[in-house]
Amino acid sequence: MRGIRVDPETRTAWVEGGCTWADVNHATYAFGLATTGGMVSTTGVGGLTTGGGMGYLARRCGLSCDNLTSVDLVTADGSFVTCTDEQNSDLMWAVRGGGGNFGVVTSFAFRLHPVADILGGPTFFPLDGDVIRRYRELVAEADEGLGATFVVGLGPPVPFLPERRHGRPVLGRHLERMPCPVINTLFDDLVPAGLYHYWKGAFTQGLPDGVVDAFVEYGAATPSIRSMTVVFPIDGACHHLGPEETAFAYRDADYSIALSPTLTTRQECEAQKDWVRAFHRALEAYSMPGAYVNFMDGDDQHRVQADYRGNHARPTALKRRYDPGNLFRLNHNIAP
Repeated sequence: MRGIRVDPETRTAWVEGGCTWADVNHATYAFGLATTGGMVSTTGVGGLTTGGGMGYLARRCGLSCDNLTSVDLVTADGSFVTCTDEQNSDLMWAVRGGGGNFGVVTSFAFRLHPVADILGGPTFFPLDGDVIRRYRELVAEADEGLGATFVVGLGPPVPFLPERRHGRPVLGRHLERMPCPVINTLFDDLVPAGLYHYWKGAFTQGLPDGVVDAFVEYGAATPSIRSMTVVFPIDGACHHLGPEETAFAYRDADYSIALSPTLTTRQECEAQKDWVRAFHRALEAYSMPGAYVNFMDGDDQHRVQADYRGNHARPTALKRRYDPGNLFRLNHNIAP
């Protein structure tokens, strides 16, 4: 299910549920249009969007789910329903951040924005608290048009970084004018199929000094080239909606933090879980109660209520109505 249709007049893309963001970016760029779609081109549209959807364009265009205008959904009883803000609006609300709890989305309609070529690419700095503090000042001062994701990790094995710098602290810059879709491909080589991941997430308001200190301490112990700490700014356009307007409730968070060791074997990944857990504990004193549902792992089920915050009662009631047997449970589960 990889079909896409773009209407440049209404700035809308209809995207079938099997598409990746590479598919979407390829189709929309032809018209000088784009919508928020993650950081890696091989990411699936469905999982990213229904969880909320962060990416390079979030400060400018909002989350992926903020740009949804309709979805086609197959519910647990096999019904096929179209959801908009006027039709089946309760389910439309739920799929904007409720994850895969309410059905299988077979197609999405996205609002598009005039974004064609950009100035983008990575800049590498040594791991230093002053760099991170300057970053938080930059984002706080910046126009919403700036997307500036911050990553703590080792020098990645990417073509634009000399091999002698792979796996080492680095300095350097690779900024250039490029088609918008290219920015989502720069780090694809870091996440080929078949890797093992273990996730933890946090939301913060600003980046308090305690968070900066934790980045420096635990970033220095990053276990592999593919393991990284990713800091997504979700202010700007993400704050244009209120917390009750979508199932994604953290509209007053400024940053979403993802912690993940990414390794080639299950044994290596298991061995690094203590690093992630300790890192996450170091952030807890400075973090909001919940985190982004797409950054939750199997041992985070106790956090579901905090992850949906004051909205939790509503998706729970919808789950009882549309999926009382909890068919859609292999997710960050909202139990009926």
